[in-house]
Amino acid sequence: MSGRNAFSNDNPTVAHDLVVAKKKKQPRNWEKTNPARRYLITVELRDEVAALAETLMENVDPVAGVLFDYAEHCHTRGTLKFKPRLNPKGRKHTLAWEEADTEPTQLPTRRHKPVKRADPAFSHSLKGQTAAYRLGTDRHERLKVIAEAYNLRLADVLSAFFRHSLDAYQAGKLKIRREPAVMQMKVQGWSE
Repeated sequence: MSGRNAFSNDNPTVAHDLVVAKKKKQPRNWEKTNPARRYLITVELRDEVAALAETLMENVDPVAGVLFDYAEHCHTRGTLKFKPRLNPKGRKHTLAWEEADTEPTQLPTRRHKPVKRADPAFSHSLKGQTAAYRLGTDRHERLKVIAEAYNLRLADVLSAFFRHSLDAYQAGKLKIRREPAVMQMKVQGWSE
């Protein structure tokens, strides 16, 4: 026995009088003003930050912001000091040219080396080794200033900040607490 379909076009029923919900496009203004920036940090450190956020039942971005703020405070106070050292694999230099009046130079011939097939177990891909955090523009700029002062990469400073803060949290020196956020109310509409 077939029943009536309330939503078919040939049945004049109450369903035709119902207003169909319209899909509203969400403005992503907050995401545009607070972009997520990717930092190359170790997988273990990224997972520790995510585990702490899960333990606190919070999103990762606010937890990362708190860890950054604590470590930056320790750095400003002088209890967190960086001792940068040269990395022979990370040397950076630029090439420049100058005009010269010397003998012509014969370039050495280069033998073609056979191409080694990449080992699937060892990949140079950075997939999964980066983490994106919405630290905010202000924190990112302060991170850049500190990194430039020590001539370090942003990810190195952020990793040191996270490691310092996580160690302090585990040692009981850092306590993360929730504070109520004050919401400002505004009139949406009224009726008489």
